[in-house]
Amino acid sequence: MLTSGSLFTGIGGFDLAFQRAGLRCSWQAENDAKCNYVLAHHWPNVRRYGDVRDAGRHNLTAVDVISGGFPCQDVSVAGKRKGLAGERSGLWFEFHRILKELKPRWVVVENVPGLLSSNRGRDFAVILQGLAKLRYGVAWRILDAQYAGVPQRRRRVFIVGSLGDGRAAEVLFESEGVPWNPSPSREEGKRTTPSIKASSPSRRNAGSDPIAGELVIANTVHSREGQRGEPASDQFIAAYNWQSGGDVRHSFGKPSLSANQVPAVGVRRLTPTECERLQGFPDGWTAGQSDTARYRQLGNAVCVPVVEWIARRIPDELSPQRFPDRTPKAPFRT
Repeated sequence: MLTSGSLFTGIGGFDLAFQRAGLRCSWQAENDAKCNYVLAHHWPNVRRYGDVRDAGRHNLTAVDVISGGFPCQDVSVAGKRKGLAGERSGLWFEFHRILKELKPRWVVVENVPGLLSSNRGRDFAVILQGLAKLRYGVAWRILDAQYAGVPQRRRRVFIVGSLGDGRAAEVLFESEGVPWNPSPSREEGKRTTPSIKASSPSRRNAGSDPIAGELVIANTVHSREGQRGEPASDQFIAAYNWQSGGDVRHSFGKPSLSANQVPAVGVRRLTPTECERLQGFPDGWTAGQSDTARYRQLGNAVCVPVVEWIARRIPDELSPQRFPDRTPKAPFRT
C-alpha cells in the first residue's frame, strides 16, 4: 500500500482524498490549532506536526506521496501580489526543502491560478525549476471542481511531480485514444447536479427547505478592489430564489450581484454543512467548533473529489492490479 504525508494539511482534504484512493496517511503538518482539532478527530492515530519549518528528515518518516497547498495569499490576484517573496506564500521553500530531504516518489501541489501569473510568471518558474533540480518530472493543469461532481466553479492549479521520470503527465492528462463521453459544459444560469442535497430525504423537508432545490452557480466573484479575481476564503453566500422553487446562487466570497439587482431573491449565508458538501467533505466534518472557524477552514480547503481523481491515477507499482478502477472514465475538461 502506498503511503502519504501532507504539508499545510488544513482540515485534511488531501489526506481524505488519498485515503479514498487506497493510500495510508502517515503524518500531517499543520500549525492552526482549530484545524488540528478536526484532524485529531478524523485521524487520531496519525502523527501531527506544527510549523512546517520544524519538520523534516529528522522527524518525518519516508512516504510515497507528499501533498499540500502552500499558502496562496501572496500569489492570489486578490492580494498584494508579493509572490514567493511574501511571508505566507514564501513557505513554498519549506515545502521544497522537505521534498529535497525525503525524496518521495510523487508530489502533488495545489494553489490558486494566480500562481501562474505571480511576478509575471517568474514565481511559477521558480517552483518548476526547483522540482526539476530535485529530478522530478513535472506536469501542471488547472482543474475546475464543477467537473468532479460538486456544484461549484472552483478553478485551481495542480502540479504533479514524479521522481526520475515523466509519469506526472500521465496522471494529469488523459490519452486521446481513450474513448469517453465528456460532460456538457455548464454555462452560468444552467442547472447542475444537486449534490448539495441532503443524502437522506428523511433529514430534510423538500417542501420547506430551500436547499432541496437545484443549484445555479454564480461564476463571477470580485475582489475588494473591484477587479475580477480570486475570492475571499472565509465567506459563503447563497441567494435563494423563493419564487422559482429552489434555485440557489452560490459563490465563495462576496456575491457578484447584490440583493436589489436580482429580483425576487433573498440572500443568505450557506450553512457549514452545505459548504462541506460543496467541497466534497462528509456532513459534519468540521463540526464541534464555531461556524466562523468552519467557514474559514472550508474556504481554504482543497476540493476533495478533485484530488481523489488525481490520486486514483497515480500508479501503484507495488500492486498494479489493486485498484482496477483507479482511472475514472470521464476526464476533466480544460
